[in-house]
Amino acid sequence: EEPEFFKLVVEGEKVTDIEIEIGYNHRGIEKLAEAKHFDQVTFLVERICGICSTSHPFAYVLAVEDLLGITPPKRASFIRMIIAELERIHSHLLWLGLAGHFIGYNTIWMWAWKAREPVLDLFELITGNRNHYAMMKIGGIRRDIKEEDYPVIKKTIKELYPQLKLFQKAVRDDPVIHKRTKDIGVLSKEQAISFGVVGPTARASGIDIDVRRDDVYACYDEVDWSVITTFNGDVYDKLVVRILEMYESIKIIKQCLERLKVVRGPI
Repeated sequence: EEPEFFKLVVEGEKVTDIEIEIGYNHRGIEKLAEAKHFDQVTFLVERICGICSTSHPFAYVLAVEDLLGITPPKRASFIRMIIAELERIHSHLLWLGLAGHFIGYNTIWMWAWKAREPVLDLFELITGNRNHYAMMKIGGIRRDIKEEDYPVIKKTIKELYPQLKLFQKAVRDDPVIHKRTKDIGVLSKEQAISFGVVGPTARASGIDIDVRRDDVYACYDEVDWSVITTFNGDVYDKLVVRILEMYESIKIIKQCLERLKVVRGPI
């Protein structure tokens, strides 16, 4: 079960009403955490969401480290970033595939699932798991990345480029996608600010925010990357932001791998 439940009322393709239930999952996790050891909670929050099973434990270990005044080793921070950006890629591909499915464009869905599989294979190579990677721990990470795995990671993310260009071309040129995404589900900048929207949804509405840059954690200030922002706030721009963000994630991962070659020591 995911963190939100939406019950939609539709007339044809137009949503006329919505009922939202938010918080079941999070309240349950919080209650369970009360009876867990601080290290067990890391695994618990990893299960808030199967798609973003790094972002929650990442936030948790950062919070505990702040409370305890702990600075994780630099090597651990770069590995955390690699895991986080690989997850961003697989999450965006999943979102893209489902978006294609929901607008009746199942070719996009199949393309996205095919492109996503090698990323999940990388997770299995690095962590032993395709989801719920169990890499985060307070004060560092649980597993190092083997040097012999660097070329495999580089090769896999390099092979993503033609797939991303395929999606980019489809989104840019396909009239069916345009018809079903442009000026659809518009979230204005003012509405996004009022609702407290964050992440790629906010950036698609012209809000130039990114916690990786604005409240730096790990070593995001030591690598070169850009915050992707568009301005129309419709479904089309949400597609564009996510596709372009995957290019940035690849840039970040490549730089982190280069840093791991020289940043030795504990994890």
